[in-house]
Amino acid sequence: MQNTLKFVIASILRILAKLSPKQSANLAWSIFCRPLNRKKPLSNSEEKLIQQSQQFFIDSDEYRIAVYRWNAVEDADLAKAILLTHGWGGHALNFSYIIKRLLADGFNVIAFDGPAHGNSSGKQANLLLNTQALLALTEHIPSIDALVGHSFGAITNAYALDLANYGDPLENVNKIVLVSGPNRLADIFAAFIQAMQLPEIILEIFHQKLKSIAKRSIDSMSTANFLRAFQGQILVIHDHKDRVVPYSEAKTVADLSAARLFSTTGHGHGRILHADEVVEEIANFLNSSTIR
Repeated sequence: MQNTLKFVIASILRILAKLSPKQSANLAWSIFCRPLNRKKPLSNSEEKLIQQSQQFFIDSDEYRIAVYRWNAVEDADLAKAILLTHGWGGHALNFSYIIKRLLADGFNVIAFDGPAHGNSSGKQANLLLNTQALLALTEHIPSIDALVGHSFGAITNAYALDLANYGDPLENVNKIVLVSGPNRLADIFAAFIQAMQLPEIILEIFHQKLKSIAKRSIDSMSTANFLRAFQGQILVIHDHKDRVVPYSEAKTVADLSAARLFSTTGHGHGRILHADEVVEEIANFLNSSTIR
């Protein structure tokens, strides 16, 4: 059914592109920015975990963003705070295995549902909107010590550091974990255009839209570039058999940002968050003495 719908939509976009490239691009952009939330019912353990959190909403532009906070100790200021950012089409509880481990290790944990994801409002999302939601959230958290992101959440975290110029409100962040994350936004655009078999003019209009929204060129929009001046430690985690974001993306980010690369095989793009070896690697990285 999904393949049939994709074929029909792509056919409409291609026909429209011949008549009006701008209208085709606008419709394609709307589709591109609409996440497919395949949120399964929470498991019993996830339900229990979310009930243990402090749940609240914050405003970010026109969005109401759902936030979840777990405090490992009663006095929240006594523990280091880790912010988790989920991937495209995901939600905060995708990190359930990691949340449990970090709480057991004495960290405070904060996670949120991005715009148009999970329990947050909206139907459209993009990198800037997701990053703005993250930065809006930091206004409600005294201090963030480390960032962990999966897929789209990984590039979001890197972009947030860049937009904040590595200062307030993220000035205390000295560790970042990038799990299954992409590098260049241009490649994400190109993959979508290619999948829809749209003409090159549509990709060019996408680049123009990005420049009007972010006020910067598409070539500057990459994880490695966002982290170019980051003085903290970077851990890149990626699976060799990731079919969503190629492993080569991780290699590029790790090489350009002088990051530690931890590779796995057989966990794919999403299941990697539940892998014992990945949870252990993240915990060891965050527990190392260099975190402030």
